[in-house]
Amino acid sequence: MRTKILLLFAVFFCIVLISNAQVNTGRYLLGGSFNMFQSKDNHPYNDGKNNGLNANIQFGKVVKENTVVGVILSYSYYNYDYTAPHSNDGKNYGAGIFYRKYKKLAKDFYFFGEADGAYAYSENNFTQLSGYKLKTNGGTLSFIPGVSYAICKRMQIELSMPNIISLSYTHNKTDYTSDPAPPPPTQKGNNFTFNTNFNSNLLSSFGIGFNFFFR
Repeated sequence: MRTKILLLFAVFFCIVLISNAQVNTGRYLLGGSFNMFQSKDNHPYNDGKNNGLNANIQFGKVVKENTVVGVILSYSYYNYDYTAPHSNDGKNYGAGIFYRKYKKLAKDFYFFGEADGAYAYSENNFTQLSGYKLKTNGGTLSFIPGVSYAICKRMQIELSMPNIISLSYTHNKTDYTSDPAPPPPTQKGNNFTFNTNFNSNLLSSFGIGFNFFFR
């Protein structure tokens, strides 16, 4: 079903848009994703409902031939609600900038490399016998390679490997709330992380997306 919707979406834009999907100076790039999820867990001792959404948008300008600079915005929310006194919910916000360079491989085929710098803030609430709230904020630098193809007018489909290399710093703060006993003291911590995605599961990390170019 999802595949059919994506194909109809592609056909619609092929009919409506009227200029070639080329990475020329003066054009603008618009891309992103949005998805919602909802599920229900049936368990003899602990039934639960899960729901949430994820959204991000990428907007940039072609500052010179095959070079795009722009901004990235993201938001996500989730809620896990169980019949037992165990539930958690959270919100995540992100903003950053990106620099993308295209290299033409053949007609309508491009290789691209993208460098991202982003800041993220999240707040997660856990309700248990002893509840606590976790706040995290920090920054991430990452590199994303991929290939794109102009499937029709103004639109490209791309295959990318998100965060194949990334460097991040996060600051964590945990506030405990327990009743009736006094809560433990607030805990804080800092983490530096360097990740690479070169492993046997590399192919499973590919992502598919759409980008639109317009004046």
